[in-house]
Amino acid sequence: EEDGIDVIHARSRVPAWIGYWASRRTRKPFVTTCHGFYAPHPASSVMMWGRVVVVPSQALGRYLIDRFGVPPERLRVIPRGVDLSEFTPPPNHLVGGQPHEARPWRIGLIGRLSTIKGHDVALRALHQLVQNRLAVRLCVVGDAPSHKPHIRSALEQMSRSLQIDHAIEWLGMRHDIPEVLRSLDLVIVPSVYPESFGRTVIEAQAVGVPVVASRLGALADIIEEGETGLLVEPGNPTALAAAVTRLLSDDALRRRLSQSARSRVEQRFSLEQMVEGYEAVYQDCVTNPRVVVWKLSAMGDFVLAAPSLRTIRRRFPTSHISIVVGRELRELAAHCPYVNEVILYHPKPRDWSRQVVRRLVRRVRQGAFDLSIDLQNSRLTHLMAWSSGVLRRLGYDRRGGWCLTQRVPLPKAAMDPIAHQFELLRAADITPDGTNLEVWPTDADEQAASRLLAEQQLDSRKPLIGLHPGGSVRWHTKRWPQERWAALCDRLADAGMQVVITGSASEQPLIEALRRLTRSNPAIVAGRTSLLELACLIRRCAVFVTHDSAPLHLAVAMGRPTVALFGPTDARRHAPPSPLVRALSKKVFCSPCYSPRCRTITHACMTRLSVDEVFDAVKQCASST
Repeated sequence: EEDGIDVIHARSRVPAWIGYWASRRTRKPFVTTCHGFYAPHPASSVMMWGRVVVVPSQALGRYLIDRFGVPPERLRVIPRGVDLSEFTPPPNHLVGGQPHEARPWRIGLIGRLSTIKGHDVALRALHQLVQNRLAVRLCVVGDAPSHKPHIRSALEQMSRSLQIDHAIEWLGMRHDIPEVLRSLDLVIVPSVYPESFGRTVIEAQAVGVPVVASRLGALADIIEEGETGLLVEPGNPTALAAAVTRLLSDDALRRRLSQSARSRVEQRFSLEQMVEGYEAVYQDCVTNPRVVVWKLSAMGDFVLAAPSLRTIRRRFPTSHISIVVGRELRELAAHCPYVNEVILYHPKPRDWSRQVVRRLVRRVRQGAFDLSIDLQNSRLTHLMAWSSGVLRRLGYDRRGGWCLTQRVPLPKAAMDPIAHQFELLRAADITPDGTNLEVWPTDADEQAASRLLAEQQLDSRKPLIGLHPGGSVRWHTKRWPQERWAALCDRLADAGMQVVITGSASEQPLIEALRRLTRSNPAIVAGRTSLLELACLIRRCAVFVTHDSAPLHLAVAMGRPTVALFGPTDARRHAPPSPLVRALSKKVFCSPCYSPRCRTITHACMTRLSVDEVFDAVKQCASST
């Protein structure tokens, strides 16, 4: 906080635990770099919590995906870099050339003395080379940790027992590695445990020294077999000795491998490229926050959220944006061009709610999001955003507002639903730029709607009027009486218009009862369309008539004039702000009551809407198209 830090980057586990909690408190992006094949232990888990998890090799990245479940999109492979101005071939050096006859071949083994580095394998391979009367000397660079001096003692004892101690130079810790490499003819890396990268390999290649390494971990990624080095079976001294013999006896092969390796290091493993990779990560963290938007339920509300999603995408054009939706919204969300990912809430029926919430929280936590925008504005979504560890959590201040980091006061004035969402976005410095609704049907949806209408054998010379007499099962108070809908069908037919009645599969009994009340013959397609196919069908209507329900917003999104019947809800708060909408409502003392059950039993807010009023509104809308 005092230093104005923008990004917190941890490169090992203890600093990571400190840095993670500093990140949570200051709400700054948290980045980690994993340098090893960690055992799946709770102490190591913090290294996987970075918004970006940097690994030096593809091999380590695959390991973290498999063993720790790190999402691939959060991984960045940034190889270690070598300073090419420091690690250079010696002057007038013929890469891979023949050594001076007065000295043996110098083979380097660079790294701390450890059982995983394969020093014992190297000693056994050296024993075979000496037995084959090859003039070689093994130069061992590095020492054992101060608390494990027995490792060197064991290796020295092994060399004496193999009678090869005369062919070994124990160089200990050195700080002039470029000079040491320039004195060598060959470098071996006989590791028996996967390496996360293999810095010794690229440093040797940069100096022009050929390399033989174990086919293990990242070593197999950074060495192209037969092109930039040789790979051997790990833990096999015979294979290592054979590869060394092959290289030392073939001048042309050494020269070709060394030249190709130096060229590849210049192309892929320079220090400048490593710095640029980290700079890109930091820049991405600062300028492209990962955003999660919450919209769990209500199809109509999702359509109304389209302007907000469009605005968020324009504000963050290159950011990763995810949206959390309920199962019934997945069809709409899957086609939204403004989000990168759809996360489903309650994807399976009959799931225990707590299990579903825990599973969803775990999934969102994996996304390492920087910003949560709660368009659902429920206590549940506030709590899930907090539990998911999102750094900044934006939402309207209501019950459960303690879970938010930025509480926006609820507007007191009545405003349309899009303006209501825009007030929230402005609090996050996201400037709204349009209120047009959108849905995103495919060509297949358009074709399905055309086929469905063709089956009805409608007269193309007559205007087509769509009626949607159903709606939310919970909100029966929003519905206009069935006999009124039937009378409207007949009035429209008498006026030379054709009627198509839409609805869901669950509304078929209601619509069948309505059909029996009519004397005309309306086309009925209830239960025969998906949501996006319904949108395409609505596009073919001259006018669409519906309650305060999802098809109202679909019709506006498809650009069709719409007559909307409002009763227990306020049109000022729920009708889309569009000139295409003709909202009809009656002022009664109890309206808007926002109750799914009429408390006066009269249902006056809907029954006072006459067939004549609705018919006249349809005629006016039809004449204006």
